Amino acid sequence: MLLPAAYLAVIFVWSTTPLGVKWSSYGMSPVAGAFARILLATLMGWALVRLVGIAVPWHRKALKVYGISNIGIFLGLLCTYVGAQTVPSGLISILYGLSPVISAFFARYWLNEPPFTLSKWFAMVVGVSGLLVVFRHEVLAMQGSLTGFLLVLFSVFCFCFSAVMIKREGHVVEPVAQTVGALTLATPLYGIAAAFMGLQIESIEPRTVGAILYLAVFGSFVGFFCYFYVLKHLQASTVALTTMITPVLALTLGSVLNGETITPSLLTGAAMIGCALLLYYWGDTLLARLNLQRAT
Repeated sequence: MLLPAAYLAVIFVWSTTPLGVKWSSYGMSPVAGAFARILLATLMGWALVRLVGIAVPWHRKALKVYGISNIGIFLGLLCTYVGAQTVPSGLISILYGLSPVISAFFARYWLNEPPFTLSKWFAMVVGVSGLLVVFRHEVLAMQGSLTGFLLVLFSVFCFCFSAVMIKREGHVVEPVAQTVGALTLATPLYGIAAAFMGLQIESIEPRTVGAILYLAVFGSFVGFFCYFYVLKHLQASTVALTTMITPVLALTLGSVLNGETITPSLLTGAAMIGCALLLYYWGDTLLARLNLQRAT
């Protein structure tokens, strides 16, 4: 039961994280919100492993896994925080909806998975087309959001590449230890980023504090633990399938709680990306059934 629960937890956390990222930066610079989140998550992680007696290894292979993890946790997450200043939370989730297709593309070459079938290539075309719909109608119409859009899109590639490379390394560290080790490495990296980008804090709203605490506990420690746990037991592209559900929840939360507008083009792009995921995972099965019916 732990695996299904962890999978559902990943869906919930990933759905609420985009809005949490936006709220956690209100009244402060993006790197300040990210640094506070990671620092708190690291401290809680160390308190937990000391309490339950879990060892966090620091041998060469473990350090390599922590470093790979930070392609997503540090580089990808930092880009998301900066991009979220001009990109709505719902759009962030839609961009992350491309994760399964991007992960599958990386896995094809780094995990030696079988070549893409015609339906999978078609799924990629549909997914990219959905991205172009969103880009044309949502990004170009919003002055100043192009940089944010590109940063969030780059962060998606970072998380996908990180997941595939972690899978390639195999089972090296237990999920809890991997989470704490990766967060520990991320903390000084965010500190260095803060030194260069600045930790401006103007005014902190109650929801800013709440968002940072939520992201530290659930978005970082619990979320990354569940993510690494399911990544250990499932294929990287299957884990990324959670993003087929999260855009719907994230769009709803952004509209209800943050007053974000859900435009027809945003829904169209999200639907096209969702269709791309359906085609990618079940297109071959559907074609096989159609061919079987024709043969009979």
